[in-house]
Amino acid sequence: MKGTGITVVFMFILFCLNVCLGCAQTAPIVTAPAPRTADVNKDGKPDITYHSDGKNVTKIEADTNLDGKPDVTVNLKDGKFESAEIDANQDGKVEKRYYDSNSFNEWINDNHPEFHDDLYFADGILTLKY
Repeated sequence: MKGTGITVVFMFILFCLNVCLGCAQTAPIVTAPAPRTADVNKDGKPDITYHSDGKNVTKIEADTNLDGKPDVTVNLKDGKFESAEIDANQDGKVEKRYYDSNSFNEWINDNHPEFHDDLYFADGILTLKY
């Protein structure tokens, strides 16, 4: 009888430990997907970074003057063009803003045609080729 009591107490302790360990488990950590990049001038360094929420591209940053810092930021909502901000003189301040894709596409074609394939929004929608 004495051995049975010890076994019951031992089993109770194991049960409690199992319950406590089960409670201590945390929810899985959800991280944003890694950004995709494009190397427009093929120098081995990314010139464009595409940020996404796992479903749609949400923001694009482009280094159109190839100094290593983004000077064009495009904001998207549900995968569609929402706005673009351009630091045209590389002083860290936005000089131009576009709220329609046609005007932004025109600016890209006039100022940085080499970025056309990576930043052009047909019908306001960006189609990634990567």
